[in-house]
Amino acid sequence: MADNDKRIYLIIGEKTNFNRTIKSSVDINELYEKNMISEATYNDLISIYPDAEMKCWGFPDNKNKDNVWARMNEDDLCLMYNDDQIVMSGIFKYRFHNQEVAEYIWESDGTPFEYIFCLNDVHILDIPSEKVLMDEFGYKSLSIMGANPLANSRLEKVLDKYGSIDNFRKEIEKNNRDKILYSSNFWRILAENIFLKIIDKSVLHNNETGIPKDIIKYFEIEDIEEGSNKEIILNYNEEEYYARFEHISLDRYRIMWRQDFANVLKDELPFWYQKFEEDSSYGSGQERPKLKFLKKNSNEYEIELIKGEETDITYNKFDPNVWWVNQGQTMEAEKSEGILWAPIESKGGTTQYHWETMTEVKPGDIILHYANGSLRYVSQVKEGAVKSEKPTSMEADDWNREGRLIKTEYYKLEPTVNLGQFNQEIVELDIKKGPINKLGGVNQGYLFYFSKKALTIIQNKAKETNWPEFALLEEDPMVAEINQLTTKEILTQIKNYIKAQGYTYPDNLIENFYLSLKTKPFVLLAGISGTGKTKLVELFAGAIGCSSENDRFKLISVKPDWNDSADLLGYSNIRGNFQPGPILETIKKAAADPANPYLVCLDEMNLARVEYYFSDFLSKMETRHYDGDQIKTDRLLNENDFDPNDKNNSKSKYSNLYIPDNLYLIGTVNMDETTHPFSKKVLDRANTIEFNQIDLTAFLEEDYSVQAQSLKVNNQFLKTEYLNLKDLLPAKKDEVQRTTEELERLNKILKKANLQVGYRIRDEINFYIVEALDKELLDKNTAFDKEILQKVLPRIQGSSAIIKEILLELFDFFSGSSFSQENGQLSNRVWNYYQANQESFKYPESAEKTAYMLRRFEEDGFTSYWL
Repeated sequence: MADNDKRIYLIIGEKTNFNRTIKSSVDINELYEKNMISEATYNDLISIYPDAEMKCWGFPDNKNKDNVWARMNEDDLCLMYNDDQIVMSGIFKYRFHNQEVAEYIWESDGTPFEYIFCLNDVHILDIPSEKVLMDEFGYKSLSIMGANPLANSRLEKVLDKYGSIDNFRKEIEKNNRDKILYSSNFWRILAENIFLKIIDKSVLHNNETGIPKDIIKYFEIEDIEEGSNKEIILNYNEEEYYARFEHISLDRYRIMWRQDFANVLKDELPFWYQKFEEDSSYGSGQERPKLKFLKKNSNEYEIELIKGEETDITYNKFDPNVWWVNQGQTMEAEKSEGILWAPIESKGGTTQYHWETMTEVKPGDIILHYANGSLRYVSQVKEGAVKSEKPTSMEADDWNREGRLIKTEYYKLEPTVNLGQFNQEIVELDIKKGPINKLGGVNQGYLFYFSKKALTIIQNKAKETNWPEFALLEEDPMVAEINQLTTKEILTQIKNYIKAQGYTYPDNLIENFYLSLKTKPFVLLAGISGTGKTKLVELFAGAIGCSSENDRFKLISVKPDWNDSADLLGYSNIRGNFQPGPILETIKKAAADPANPYLVCLDEMNLARVEYYFSDFLSKMETRHYDGDQIKTDRLLNENDFDPNDKNNSKSKYSNLYIPDNLYLIGTVNMDETTHPFSKKVLDRANTIEFNQIDLTAFLEEDYSVQAQSLKVNNQFLKTEYLNLKDLLPAKKDEVQRTTEELERLNKILKKANLQVGYRIRDEINFYIVEALDKELLDKNTAFDKEILQKVLPRIQGSSAIIKEILLELFDFFSGSSFSQENGQLSNRVWNYYQANQESFKYPESAEKTAYMLRRFEEDGFTSYWL
């Protein structure tokens, strides 16, 4: 086959099965003797493997079967990846489908790799993946999910460089240790003073990690006597943590740290802590998080946590990093040569992390160039860092001549972007080792970490600036695909996701929950314990890509002793240091990430008196107003909430926080003798969805075989579109008028007990109905019925005769009956009438609830929505 017809395939290889059928081989004779393969298949395989020793891999019955297995051609090159290493290269020769063979030769979780392909000329390798994936193919990510053919554009570059795939293969296998000083399954030595530990269970659960004997020289611990230890300091996020090196015995060494640092790691990596608790072998090296040790001296280390992948990875998408460089007087010289340059050490022999960052920059990365108060250029990296003497055009007495040089293509920003346009928003992102300090000023130094979120913020603040195409970050293709769906189609996928997890909810509940959040980002889910209220929030969040692992879903358990807003928002302790409340960090993250929704669940919200701890938050929610294209509130905290002696600089972190328009708060409430009732102030400000439909046999009728994945929706899916009734006018005037007239009829009944609804409820019911009709989720009567249940009826309670009169008139209004004209005990007749005629009612759900409340009134002399 000609080289221009060959392909290169990249395949992830699980270690156990790799050892079974790649590193070792499969006995073809044995398969034939056990009647697992036909005679024709046996003859085909023996022609490839005369010694009857087959090397093979496989796919389950999924898209890889169609996209890769079915398209492989003879002589295509396969590269297998495991634990950040290219571990195998082999030539594709044959394919066959056999579930029995797959189950016999491989371990599986019930999904056999039944679509088998065979490889010849297999080479077992140990090549750092960056040498191939980054240096040769130009990818940024080191992760491969499943299997992928190398894109044609990248394959053409390989052929242009090497002339053939065979030459390429020979070259990458020639020397596999020219990038990393040391590499094993769990350690990488990137430089004499930079060490990478791939996190495993011992790190998160045992507060320690072993150190291989081959790398103890880099830590300078050879002189520690057996049985002795050496104290060291770990610096992480500007905090010091104490640890020690231990020489356990012979060649066994380890590093251990105290519980305070262990707690930090556990809090930062809850996903991995849980996964390792369930399965210590979970995740391969490319997925797992990593601890990066930067040795300042033999007794002190800077620690950086590189979080691993916790969601699906799109391998073939190039994903540039964003950097910030301070240039000042060197800008023009560097710009004219198309470079960045930084020394390796100062004349005093010390290095700086903002010089070491040069080693991490890759081709395609984006760099923002800052000088004299403004961003003046943006550039795209063309070549990564190489050692180079200082260019003659640059002069700096305190720099050595030896340094690192990056080639990058500059693009002038016109107009320039002033620091004051965006600095406060960047402060909120809290970028570790970033260029902007807590006060909004620029840190001294050269090349700093930045982020795509930060770049997006700057571009939104400087829309008049001519940003080049390479600096305009592409929209997530999953989000773009979702944006092409209707709301109804997205909700169908959400319901399928929930069903795929093994849960079922009544008809229209998901639509109702969505519309309630869309109308106002505060919803109450009420009902007896065990009806799936909290689970609904968790499942809905997961369905739209919000999880505790990505910090976009937060479950807060309300405590019975909460009695003021400090329990939720935070307080200053006896030393004057501010202790943020459980919701504050989520608010901060949401404000810094306006494109994505964040969901917070206040679980068992009424274990404490809601008015005590939640009233301030509710009041702030009512201050929502437009600020450009965003909806903001007044600040949650003011300067008086912080002690002048606070050593944590909390005022700069939290005093400017507001409730962002991408934060959605859902409270779950149990209405029983162990909890507190709600005031009208709370009920007026939320849609209250009651979980009272309990069908224990519903699961028998559901098809749980449906397959559905979590979606990636942006905040526009949930974001409130209306704040005031005037926002609906004049476009929706007729609909608003019809709804308001219906509310007027209700108010005439409710006025008898001074229970009529006000302007806030009028507006929010109109918003709900307009959204329901525009998005074709509910018809007019069903939408209005839901809102009566959720906004009107929860206000009704009491024991006076007027309550019974109101309930009868409401039932007449909902059903078209005339029971309010009669006297005596009517609840049984009302209930029977409801059961016989409900299908003809205008508002059947409200009629049912009213009939139930009337029965309780006549039986107990008192009624309430919650009884």
